[in-house]
Amino acid sequence: MNIFCIRRITDMGRLAPAETGLYEVRYVLDEGKRTMASQPIEVTEPEVTVDAPSKIRAGDTIRVQWTGAVHPRDYITIVPMGADEGASGDYFRVGDKSQQDIQAPETTGLYEVRYVLNEGKRVMVASVLEVLDADAPLEKGASLNAPETAAPGETIEVSWTVDNESADQRVTVARADQAIFTWISAVSLEGSTPLKIKLPDEPGDYELRLLDVSEQEVLARRMIWVE
Repeated sequence: MNIFCIRRITDMGRLAPAETGLYEVRYVLDEGKRTMASQPIEVTEPEVTVDAPSKIRAGDTIRVQWTGAVHPRDYITIVPMGADEGASGDYFRVGDKSQQDIQAPETTGLYEVRYVLNEGKRVMVASVLEVLDADAPLEKGASLNAPETAAPGETIEVSWTVDNESADQRVTVARADQAIFTWISAVSLEGSTPLKIKLPDEPGDYELRLLDVSEQEVLARRMIWVE
């Protein structure tokens, strides 16, 4: 009976409790439940971080990054601001990764991107996310000014402001559903504002993006309808 218990302890790991504090690891006889040996152990708070954009458009894809993952079965979820600790919306398991994309909610409002322990469903850390209208401009230390609509193939003027200049900043034209650091055309920020940019010949929903390519940052985004 006791040999069987030793095999179980050797072959199967045990998860630490979800709550911090002082505990004991005990060897207990199955017959009579007698404690034969014990070892004190302190469960401390893990240092988990989660990073996500503070603002995003409804339905857009956001990239979530995290550090200090506790267990591969832990998960990242997006829930309305102030939701109960056990609440869960769209989610993914952290696995052995440190970043993953997830789709933002379709409804505007304030949300939280939460790192949740699978053991005990405890929220370790959360990042506030504001979901804006699907056509809302997004800005981070910069701004873009351009017409909201234009004709196919038209050349438009685009002006901008940037708080911090760097070596490779560009205004790009991309389809609204195109990945951020891909584009149809791009113009470097050289000289004075405004820029002259030729739009695609095909009608559709497009986006002007002010990108800092050297720093891999999106500084400003503005929708434009070509019709």
